[in-house]
Amino acid sequence: MKFDLAIVGAGVLGSFAALEALKSGKRVLLLDAGLKARGATVRNFGQLVPSGMALGPWRALGIRSLSIYRQLQPMVEGALWQQGSTYIASTPEEAALLEEMHAIDRAQDYRSQLLSVEQCLEKMPALRMEYCHGGLHYPEEMSAESGQLMPRLWSLLSANPELTLRAGTLVREIRERGGITDILTSNNEVLHADQVLICCGHQLNQLYPAITQNAQMKLCKLQMLRSEPVIGTRLPGNLLTGLSIRRYEAFHSCPSYEKLPQPLLDPRYGELGIHMLFRQSADGSIIIGDSHEYFPANDVTSIDYEVREDINQLMLEEARNILKLPRWTMARCWNGYYSQDMSEQKVLMRSVSEKIHLVTGIGGKGMTTGPALVQSAVQQLLRGEALTLPDVHSHA
Repeated sequence: MKFDLAIVGAGVLGSFAALEALKSGKRVLLLDAGLKARGATVRNFGQLVPSGMALGPWRALGIRSLSIYRQLQPMVEGALWQQGSTYIASTPEEAALLEEMHAIDRAQDYRSQLLSVEQCLEKMPALRMEYCHGGLHYPEEMSAESGQLMPRLWSLLSANPELTLRAGTLVREIRERGGITDILTSNNEVLHADQVLICCGHQLNQLYPAITQNAQMKLCKLQMLRSEPVIGTRLPGNLLTGLSIRRYEAFHSCPSYEKLPQPLLDPRYGELGIHMLFRQSADGSIIIGDSHEYFPANDVTSIDYEVREDINQLMLEEARNILKLPRWTMARCWNGYYSQDMSEQKVLMRSVSEKIHLVTGIGGKGMTTGPALVQSAVQQLLRGEALTLPDVHSHA
């Protein structure tokens, strides 16, 4: 059997690429080295926040991805919901940035609502009054229970007779032969497809490493915690804080961003890329984090796989300055890993040949922008075009 499209890697990029190809009536082969999703696709916050994306194509891709998620929501019951995102300013200067971003949102016809201190506290009673200097709420943004979303999406894809899912299948080589690509697996199978799309996450040393392990690619290690269920405390939607306002690229476009004074925090917060995010799950547990440590892409052995207790303590120290919870008992902590293209394009999106294509290095914006990005990628390769970052100017 020859497939129209083979996709290597079934994380958020590969799975949503498969979804788009099936909508186009194609016969799809989806391969993943794991028996279930275990990478950055499930080791994340599940915050779908176009508001934080760099203005221009990336924010527009995030907004388009929200539309894709909304269409998917009824089919993955309980794994996606819409309660919005709220940024909380910790200083008057950060509050001024929120006002400037609200003006930008209005000019771009993206819904946001400025919140007074009183409105923030009413919306989130667990918020410490002394931390809050105002907020900005995005009602259309969504959240995902990532550990539930991907298994349900794999099941949904597998129910389509035009898709063959091969979990637990490592691809070790791809060859072109007479207009067809041969996909060689680690158990010596040879599978055939017209086109191949590789979405390899942070595993950059397996296929086309000369391209993926370039000087502009980094590997990023994240660290997050999840509390025990906190009964009686409700955090609706995605909660983002002053450190998020300072880190997220959208706010770099605000007129006052360059004048923003340094936060009065331990310098290790900046050195470790810590910016405080919170998201509460249906069982009442709260995800807290996260940190960002970077490693060279050309040496996967350089990644530190240990959970650092000093990072956990820094995150919890600042979390206690933001929220008042009845207890701070942590149930678990974990690392996540992704590859990040540090070039101006901010993603490695390239056609190796007319038949073989790469999309990786999307960094921490994969859940937010990935569905729309690979929707465009699949449409391009099915038209026989070389992959390029889409020039998205509308919110359609």
